[in-house]
Parts: sequence; C-alpha cells; structure tokens
Amino acid sequence: MRKYRKFPKTNLSFIFLLIFFQFHCLLNPIVRELLDLDLNKKNDNLFQLGILLALYGGPSPTITPSVGFVILTNTKIRVVFNRSMNPTSLSAILGTPLDQTWSDTFAANDTVVLSGSIPVGTNTFQLDGTDASGFRMTTVTGTYTVLAANTNLYYVSPSGNNGNSGTTPGTAKLTIPSAIVGATPPAAILVSEGNYLVDSGLGTQVNMTNNVSVYGGFSSDFLNRNSNLYIARIVDTATANTDTITINAGAGITSSTVVDGFTVRGASNPNAPNASIAFNCLSSSPTITNNRFEGGVVSNAISAAIYVSASSSLITNNVILGGTSAVASTFGIYIENNSSPSIVSNTIHGGDAPAASAHAIYNAPQTNTPSIIGNTLLGGTGSISYALNTSPPSNPTVTNNSMDGGAGITSRALYFPSGSGNFGIYQNNILFTSGGTNRYCVYEQGGTNPFIFNGNRLTDCPTALYFDEGTTIINNIGTVNGGTVNGSTYSGNY
Repeated sequence: MRKYRKFPKTNLSFIFLLIFFQFHCLLNPIVRELLDLDLNKKNDNLFQLGILLALYGGPSPTITPSVGFVILTNTKIRVVFNRSMNPTSLSAILGTPLDQTWSDTFAANDTVVLSGSIPVGTNTFQLDGTDASGFRMTTVTGTYTVLAANTNLYYVSPSGNNGNSGTTPGTAKLTIPSAIVGATPPAAILVSEGNYLVDSGLGTQVNMTNNVSVYGGFSSDFLNRNSNLYIARIVDTATANTDTITINAGAGITSSTVVDGFTVRGASNPNAPNASIAFNCLSSSPTITNNRFEGGVVSNAISAAIYVSASSSLITNNVILGGTSAVASTFGIYIENNSSPSIVSNTIHGGDAPAASAHAIYNAPQTNTPSIIGNTLLGGTGSISYALNTSPPSNPTVTNNSMDGGAGITSRALYFPSGSGNFGIYQNNILFTSGGTNRYCVYEQGGTNPFIFNGNRLTDCPTALYFDEGTTIINNIGTVNGGTVNGSTYSGNY
C-alpha cells in the first residue's frame, strides 16, 4: 500500500499573519524602491543605502614603526590594512613621496612597505587611500624624527642593565649616563617610559656628548612613541651642600646634539648654596625640543629651569617652569655671557620667589642677542614678577609672544633696568599682567629704551601701560605711539 507523507496541520491564523506581513512589506516605500516597485525613488534610496554602508567605515592601517617614532633615512615603514586596498589610490608622503611595495598578509593587497630617500629632520607624514570597494580611509597625519642612516641606535629602559650593550631593546641599558658613555657617535639613545634618578651631588647627572642625542617618550616595548603618554622622567635627587645640575651640555656640544621628549626636574635641594638648574648650556649649543623642564624647590639658591651661558642653543616647543626659592630669585630661562639662543614656541613660567623676583626670561647685562619668538611667557609669582627682564647692552629680537607679567606684588610684562642706549626689536607682542598691586605692561627704569617698538598690544596693566624713563606714567596708547622719550618712531601699538 502506497504511503503518503502527512504534513502537520497549520494554524490558519499564522498563515493569515504571514500574508499580512508580506503585504505590509510590499507597502514599505524603501522595500518597494529596492525591488523596482517604485522606480522613481529607487536611485535615491540606493544612495541612502550607500551612506548606511559607509558607516561601516573606511580601512584602518597598522603602521610600523608607529607615527611619532625616531627612524633612519633608510627605514622601511610597513603598513598592514584591515582589508584589501586599491594600490593605485594610495598616497604616502614623508618629506617626499614614498615608494610602495605591495603584498598580501591576510587579504589581497592589504600590506604595503614604504621606502625612499627620506630627508633628515622632523618631517610630516601623510597616508591616504581607498580600499578595493572604494571606501576612503581616514587620512593619517603626524611626524617622524628622521636621522642619518649611519646613526647608531641605543636603548635605555628601567628594566635594563648597564652591563648590556644597549644596542637592541632586549639588551637595553639601565641608565642614560651609561648609554651616553658607551655610545659611538653619531648616535641616538632611545629611552622608554619610567623614572630615571640622578644625583648631581654625587656626579651621576646626565652629561651630554657631542653628536649623541637622547630621545624620550617610548613605550616599554619600544614599539610606540608619545612623550605625553610614555613619560620618561629625569629627576635629580641631590641633597648635598653643592650646586646642582640635572643635565649638563658643556663645551663642544653642537646643534646636532638633541634632547627631545623628556620631563626633567631640577634638584629640590635645601642645601644648594647658589643654584639648582634643570638644564645647563655652558659654552654649548644643543637642540632642546619637546620637553618639560621643572626648576627645583630650594631655600637660599636661585632655581632655574634652563641656564644659558655663552650658548647659541635652539630651545623650541618646550614647557619650562621656573622653580621655587624661599629667599632668592627664580627663572624659566636665564641668559648670560654673550649668548644668542633661539627661543621659539615655548610655554615659559617664571616660578615662585616670595622674597625676590620671578622671571619667565631673564636677559643679563651682557651683549646677548636672543631671538624670542612665538612663546607664551608667564612671569610667575613673588615680590616682583617679569615676563621678560632684559638689560643693556643685550639686543634681543622679541616678536609674536604672549607676555604676561605674572601675579607678583609688582608685575611687569617687559622691564628695562637702568642703562643707556636703545636696544632690541619688539613687535607684534601682547603685553599684560594677570595680578599684583603694581601692574605695568612696559617699565623703563631709566636710560634704556626699545630700539623698535611697533604693533604691540598693551592691556590689563592698570598702573601703567608704559612707565617712561622711570618717571612718567602713560596710560594713553596714543602717547605710547611716538610720544615717549626716545620713542618718536614707535607706531601701531594698540
């Protein structure tokens, strides 16, 4: 007997509900348009669908060495994308367009090696392109620090050992001084995050060697670099009855010697008789970039973040904080002895000197010729505070700075001590004070005046916009423009 398959009975209500649902879908405008049931709007909704698909996101790259790294001119940069790419769409620039060699890692054309004759210096990197489906990546931008191909690389880590060679991350040195002594110039020492303690009272401070640069801000595995995230701190712990210097750049150090990416703290040494200095440039001209310097807390000595003597150093893109002294003065940067540093794009604070004076920048009475450009100067706090205290016969160029005299009891954005002659170019600065009882934008003690004083903004100085020759209070900007003693050519100030 032939057997027939028996089907289970179906609930009629379920069948009705299914038919109703299908009918409802056909009434849905988007479904109708995608099924060609409403041709007038099909293209619009396909466009909307494309936008929705775009939310899936463009391709993302993994870049090795990572952006921000220190590399050599012949370094090859490997980029692995998370999907297949369109090789003809990729643009890669690092100071110059880079050559591209494509390969397959996880998918077709998902990996490219970038190479070329990369110029030495801090160069902007840009990477852009689309995947195989036409979706564009978010443009990658950043910088690499590029060194000459013959630079010898060394590594320092808190987990290192000074008995190691220091030539690989796995054989890192423990201390920066050991790495400097063991380096063969030209060299770059790469320092991972961590605290590096020195004691300048015992002679273990960091002494720079010419053509041996130090770069901080590396992750503990040396795969990434970001000095704001992976902080390498050099801290002076000296307490001996001696003056202290955390990092010393002595005679013979040239601009090819770079200190970049550190937090450097001067000794908080109550026994220092004369000075606590975080970074000392003595008869040398190092390049000092992208650091944070902090002066120490002292009792009788001065506290200076950076001390510049007979030096033409380049100081740029740093945060520089003068320290605290109970009885003496404090300085963000102290300039003396015929120096001509370039001080560019820094934030500089004068510190705290409750019984003396705090200076963002102090320019001593020698023939110094500093260029002070594009900085944010804050005088600090104390009995007297200055954004810039500059003495004759120093002849600075001071342009495009924000100059806050600070919040001392007496605060002065720009101060000229007694002397004779007209010195310095002061243009396009903003001069003001943020506190204090006696507040001056420009204060002339008498006998010394700016040579050029044009296009500056003077504001928030209730005592005087311009104190002329130590005798005359001027609060009318029209008088500042051409009406001061020896200032007949001043113009454009407002």
